[in-house]
Amino acid sequence: MGPLSYVHLSTHVNNGPRALRARGLSSPIMKFGWSFIALAIALSSCVSKKQYQALEAAKADMETQLKKKNDDCVEKNASLVASIAQLEAEKGAKEKTISALKDTIETCQMQLDENLEYIRNLGTSLDAQRQNLAQEINEKNKTLAAKELELNTALAKAEAERARLEQLRKELEKTSQRVKDLEAELSKKERAVRELKEAIAKALAGFEKLDIKVEYRNGKVYVILPEKLLFASGSIDVDPRGREALIEIGKALNKQPDVQMAIEGHTDNIPMKGVIKDNWDLSVLRATSIARILISDANMNPKRIQAVGRGDTQPVAGNDTPEGRAKNRRTEIVLTPQLDKILEILNN
Repeated sequence: MGPLSYVHLSTHVNNGPRALRARGLSSPIMKFGWSFIALAIALSSCVSKKQYQALEAAKADMETQLKKKNDDCVEKNASLVASIAQLEAEKGAKEKTISALKDTIETCQMQLDENLEYIRNLGTSLDAQRQNLAQEINEKNKTLAAKELELNTALAKAEAERARLEQLRKELEKTSQRVKDLEAELSKKERAVRELKEAIAKALAGFEKLDIKVEYRNGKVYVILPEKLLFASGSIDVDPRGREALIEIGKALNKQPDVQMAIEGHTDNIPMKGVIKDNWDLSVLRATSIARILISDANMNPKRIQAVGRGDTQPVAGNDTPEGRAKNRRTEIVLTPQLDKILEILNN
């Protein structure tokens, strides 16, 4: 068989598995190697030295490859062992984490149960509050409805009051216009009265010495004629000079057709003697005597004239002296512009 004996080869072959197993080679590699070696042994008995040497070379190359693969396997095995150790350590850490998570979950579950119980209690409380709130809302709605009714009533009253005020405003505007018209008429009347006073004063310009007075009082013109101008003591017949003055007054008044006239006779308080019954009769008769002269001699319309007797009821001075009694014995012609326009304004 050559320099390498069969025994030597067998030793290599027999020691090969243990060496390979000691190196940690896997079963497939070992099976492959030993199959090759068995084939070499089977053929060694019939191969030449050259062939044997080729087999030896192949064997050596195979061993080199096997060693390299074994080293790789050892390295990978060490890496796997390290990975397993690391995984074991990670497993312990994960188990601790899992245990902590379980504790956390149990705590959370307890808290969840407590929260659920709190929520249930809160729901019960909310239901009670909801009922109370609904009751309060119902009461407030009733109150609001009552207030709304009061408001509507107040609004209706306010609207009625507004309509009343609007009516009053219109009436006030109308009254204001009436006042303006009345003021204008009164102003016109005032001017007419003043013009009348001036006209009477002008008509009596020649009778200054007869103590005739023309006065303006309360929107009227008073022509005051003393007794000595018109009548003798206790007489109702007008003297000629007085008749002239009355005619001039009548002529002036004929130019003022809208002026009304009231002739008022006045006396003192000395009782009458003779035919005339008393001072009251005397004052009336003197007023009618003057009215007749104005109608007959001055051609005045009798509808404008009113004769009135006052007797001694309206003295202008004391009757305890001759002077005072003389002032009380007088005739007043009261001239008043017609108030038809003013009355029309007031009545509208």
